[in-house]
Amino acid sequence: MSEASDVHNLSPDNETDAIKERREKCKLQNIEYTGTLGLALSGGGIRSATFCLGLVRALAKNGLLKKFDYLSTVSGGGYLGGMLGRLYTKNNEKYSIEKALASDDTILLAWLRNNGRYLTPAGFLDKSLAITQIFRSFIAALFLLTLMCLVVSGIAISLNTMLVLQPNFLETTPWLIALSVPLYFSAVMAFSYWILDEEKPRESLKFALTVVTISYACLAWIIDFPDYFLQSYLPPVALIIIAVTNVKLIHSALKTLSSTSGKLRQQFTRAMTNSLWLAGAILILWGVYALGLLWSRESSASGTLLPPALLALLKASWELTAVKKLFSKMKNSHSFISISLMQGANILGYLLLIFSLITVCAAEIKIIRYDSLFHYTLYPSLFAFAVVLFFIYLCQPKRIITFLNLSSLHNFYRSRIERAWLSVTNVGSPPKHRFPQNPLEDQLNNKLANIEKVTDSLHCDDVKFKDYNPHSHLGPIHLITCCINQTVDDRSGNYNADRKGIALTVSSFGVETGTHFPRPSKALKDSTLSKWIAISGAAAATGMGSLTSPGLAFILFLIGGRLGFWEKNLNPKDDVTASLPALFAEMFARFPGKNSEYWYLSDGGHFENTGVYPLLKRRVKTIVVADCGADPEYRFDDLENLVRKARIDYGIIITFDTPAQPMFIPLYDLKKGEAAAPLIKATISYPKQGPLPEMQGTLLIVKPHLLENMGLDTERYAKRHDDFPQQTTGDQFFDEEQWEAYHQLGLQAGKAITRNMLS
Repeated sequence: MSEASDVHNLSPDNETDAIKERREKCKLQNIEYTGTLGLALSGGGIRSATFCLGLVRALAKNGLLKKFDYLSTVSGGGYLGGMLGRLYTKNNEKYSIEKALASDDTILLAWLRNNGRYLTPAGFLDKSLAITQIFRSFIAALFLLTLMCLVVSGIAISLNTMLVLQPNFLETTPWLIALSVPLYFSAVMAFSYWILDEEKPRESLKFALTVVTISYACLAWIIDFPDYFLQSYLPPVALIIIAVTNVKLIHSALKTLSSTSGKLRQQFTRAMTNSLWLAGAILILWGVYALGLLWSRESSASGTLLPPALLALLKASWELTAVKKLFSKMKNSHSFISISLMQGANILGYLLLIFSLITVCAAEIKIIRYDSLFHYTLYPSLFAFAVVLFFIYLCQPKRIITFLNLSSLHNFYRSRIERAWLSVTNVGSPPKHRFPQNPLEDQLNNKLANIEKVTDSLHCDDVKFKDYNPHSHLGPIHLITCCINQTVDDRSGNYNADRKGIALTVSSFGVETGTHFPRPSKALKDSTLSKWIAISGAAAATGMGSLTSPGLAFILFLIGGRLGFWEKNLNPKDDVTASLPALFAEMFARFPGKNSEYWYLSDGGHFENTGVYPLLKRRVKTIVVADCGADPEYRFDDLENLVRKARIDYGIIITFDTPAQPMFIPLYDLKKGEAAAPLIKATISYPKQGPLPEMQGTLLIVKPHLLENMGLDTERYAKRHDDFPQQTTGDQFFDEEQWEAYHQLGLQAGKAITRNMLS
């Protein structure tokens, strides 16, 4: 036990009051003498949930579960955390939750064991439902992609035919002249940059404009301006359109000229960048049309069906469980392979987008019957304009957000977690309630037989977040961590090249982002627990924190196998900035972050996977963490990420100890395939913070690895599966022996934690 003078906490006042009140009811020592205790359950899908169940039951068997003030969960750890939190209700106060979890023969344990295949408990029937939802989303995404390609190809066809007299013949010269417009403005901005007079910036700009204009006029005279530009009114119209667009882009950068030379030059640079972006767009449009025209000549009408057929084949292949497992195993086998696969998927996404643009353009060229140049120019542009109007209608926030959330697998995933894990307090008379008897009771006389089927959805399986207060009924404060994806920095407007995400933690005390403490949110209270547990576990999403990449996002959006969720800003007092419509933001992974009207939320592990991050913010004295993220080579990537973020965000230093005790193993001594001691220990050095002095804390890490004397069934399972206990997270369908192996491993490892370690 620590001295009172050595303990300094920084939890919010309302959380501290709740902890003190709970401790008084449980007859535990006050936090002034012991400091707060936190239990962190990491991500890792059903593997983590099952291992963490064993760990929690071991703590209960040792009489230690009631000592924890905080429960922090991420992703798979949230399945177990949500289930545990739901047990602490008013109706269960007559039960000892700790004693029930310690028991080896409860309805609860039998129920969880029977639902290892929580995603598809009904086998083929459930799989067919999931596949139906996925393909429905795929068809919708393919339709939207086709419309987007029609807009781009329509503009490309129209612009090209305005620049040439024969639309079925490619000519380079007109495109070079079209390209000369943004290059002309780029030259003006570059010259203005070099000759800038700080006293007379406008005169410098005018002089640069004059010099570049004369130079371009001389060049046009020398190269003999093409005769056909004088034979049709369309080429000048095209050049005027490009010029007006360019002027608008420059005006946005030079709207108000700065009074300092440094900022002025920055404005000229930004204006030049905008002009070069326009030049790039012109080149892309020319490339799409040129390749589309070649494709239309070489392929038959049926050839235009090749792109959707190939995309459908890609989608169907990805839905094969064997393919997913193979991909996950390759990804987890070596860091280099993992990086290569991610980069390869990103490149494939870009290639698919280019391929789609070219083939849609070819199809449109084949459909259009050439009567006149005007006809050939007008029809694609009018159709593109009609599609743009449709997108404007569709992309109204309420419409598009609803569409995107319904077209993801969020609701499917959420319902499975809700029924298998969170329904444990849905007790009452059937058919409205799932359990006729309380699951905390012993499993006598086959009480499982009367439970409503897990495939049936029952209203009381879930709970409103405003009614979810486990700490009010002798439980811990539950912190659920998700990730707000942010590829565009909300402060600078620049591309966020590193984290690409912000931590979002929700609890009964409100919403907290990044390093801030929680603030109340009405929108949060009106949501449900299952929603946030599902969001916290949304690993496959178009936004994945630091792993976000546009090409990969495009593939995930297209194939429909995504779990991310769009949520209205939960901090409405923040300044809300204009943002890209959610449809295109998700398709191309351009997320503006916490100051946008809507947040794109995904797995908390996309920011920090151990769940320790929000506990460090509260200066928790002793933290037990189940580090269950996939780590087959024991490289400790999640702990590395935690140590780095703790130092950068909080100034907290985490150092790993080498205690000479039988229950501990030094971090770097843990090896694949070798049995070792169950625990790893680290010291948390909290810095001076305001009135609070420096403080030392303890981090106890429970990492799934082989142990001595694991039990015959667990040892034999490990012998048959050399990747145990670090099997791929892609496997979310545990059979009985696999479920029991992880459960028993967590149970054996957790038993090593003693009362003295938590003092």
